Amino acid sequence: MPTSTPPPERDPRRILVVRLGAVGDIVRTLPAVRRIRRRWPGARIAWAVERGPHALIEGHPDLDRLIVLDRRALAAAARRLSPAALTVVRAFRGALRDFAPDVALDFQASFKSGLVAWLSGAPSRWGFAAPHAREGSHLFANRRVPLPEPRIHRVERALALAAAAGAANGPVEADLALREDERAAGAVHVRELAGARPAVAVAPLTSRRQAWKRYPLERWAEVCRGLAAAGCRPLAVGGPGEEPEIDALVRASGGAARPLGAIGLRELAAALAACKLLVAGDTGPMHLAWAVGTPVVAVYGPTDPVLNAPWGDGHVVLAPPRRTARHEADRFPGITPERIVEAACERLGLAVPRDGNARRRS
Repeated sequence: MPTSTPPPERDPRRILVVRLGAVGDIVRTLPAVRRIRRRWPGARIAWAVERGPHALIEGHPDLDRLIVLDRRALAAAARRLSPAALTVVRAFRGALRDFAPDVALDFQASFKSGLVAWLSGAPSRWGFAAPHAREGSHLFANRRVPLPEPRIHRVERALALAAAAGAANGPVEADLALREDERAAGAVHVRELAGARPAVAVAPLTSRRQAWKRYPLERWAEVCRGLAAAGCRPLAVGGPGEEPEIDALVRASGGAARPLGAIGLRELAAALAACKLLVAGDTGPMHLAWAVGTPVVAVYGPTDPVLNAPWGDGHVVLAPPRRTARHEADRFPGITPERIVEAACERLGLAVPRDGNARRRS
């Protein structure tokens, strides 16, 4: 992958990874971090990340430190015009300067991530060249990496930045470093909900800010009924604050689906590892699933699967014949619940229900 400047001649002693969020983007940055660690096993690596998603990589063996930004506290204080906002910023900047990186890599390519890399004081700041740098983030970088084409998968994009900075080539590994006790607890949780049926996780939601990516909830209910008719146990995945929507899905499915429950990010990853399949939209749990080796049936509308599809083999991507726009009434033309159920059954080696749907339970 070409770069605008050669890799550093001296091995860095302290490397700052900048990828503040969100969950799926953090997962897609992990393969690059693994290659960085392999290239410089003696270096100290810190990751600048927002509170919340930070829990996913807390204690990760490839990292020596997390530098956590409490974005919600900062935003709340800023709305009140409280001096506490300045306190949050100073503490975060102080932690960056205390780490004193030789190299900062801005994997996020936004204004705020570029600013974080600059605030760190790193003399070597790697970022993407325009047009892959958003919001002028390339202006904070003094080593800018061009990409060969406009549409490149986010995993490959992160690997390109790491390679430009000198990281080694190797296998693509998004290792969440789940412990055996975490995996065992996830398996027990799923078994308690699914019983003897094959457990199929269903992740119907996205952040409210990106609600235009959501496949309609009533269609997800049909998907759940179809999966149940095929002999599976659909387990509905939702995050904190999404319980009402998950409960609505369970009701609309006639009880075919069961809520996976309010669990943390690592617990969710462990539960997904125990499922036979995940059916999901373009959302964080989809990336957790492929990272732990669970096959995915991914449903896309306005977002581009070339950039955002589950990484690796064995997954099924369902996308409209043309890219739709977020303002369109039907953002998922041709993607029916029956088609999703059929794809899931084929991936699991199960017979497709005759009508692709399960009847509502009384």
